[in-house]
Amino acid sequence: MKKIFELVNFKELLKGFLLIFLYMFVIPNLIVLLFHTFHLDISNTIYYILAYVFIYIITLLMIFIVFRDSIFKEAKLYAKNFKKDFGIGIRNWLAAFAFMIFTNLLIVSLAGGIATNEEANRSMISVMPVFSVISMAIVGPFIEEVLFRKGFRKAFKNDKAFMIFTALLFGGAHLLSAINLGTAATNPAQLLYIIPYSGLGYFFAKSYVETDTIFTSVVTHILHNSLSVFLILLVGAGV
Repeated sequence: MKKIFELVNFKELLKGFLLIFLYMFVIPNLIVLLFHTFHLDISNTIYYILAYVFIYIITLLMIFIVFRDSIFKEAKLYAKNFKKDFGIGIRNWLAAFAFMIFTNLLIVSLAGGIATNEEANRSMISVMPVFSVISMAIVGPFIEEVLFRKGFRKAFKNDKAFMIFTALLFGGAHLLSAINLGTAATNPAQLLYIIPYSGLGYFFAKSYVETDTIFTSVVTHILHNSLSVFLILLVGAGV
């Protein structure tokens, strides 16, 4: 037990969980409550997009307040070492991409379909393509990397423990955002999709550890999501 306390900064760990809780639960529910107060139907596409815009603005303000000094410092570091850090990010992303393809192919045969989170993303892209590109390919990756990676960097003194922890947290959050208890009960194989998502999160964390700047994983996360959105749009267009 003493060794755990030496390896983990529980104050920073709690802080990281609090920020994610605010982003995933508190801020969205407050926005929904606000819209309901003014009798604005969020099922309406315009109001749905507007609600998400408010969520992103509040979350980005929260990130700026909490991480403003280190964010700018790491941005400068990434710009200074761009060629090296970008190369490290791409190398780790290729490893993550290969891992995701392999594990997804295995899990699809067991789950009988793609991940619920992936289905939700495809549906959203088909209905709101422009907003989806901005949300999934730009804003989302930045917020996720800061909250799921940078938010826990100081909580762990061991790099391997940090990478594994944030990978599992990242994978679990992607399942939680789309899957429900009913889906898990009727098709428990869907829970296996935590493996490819966690694998992706692990290699993003590895990029952060190897370069000491969150923008290495931010950029590769943006590239990964942009490629995913682009491929979905191509398939939707029948290309």
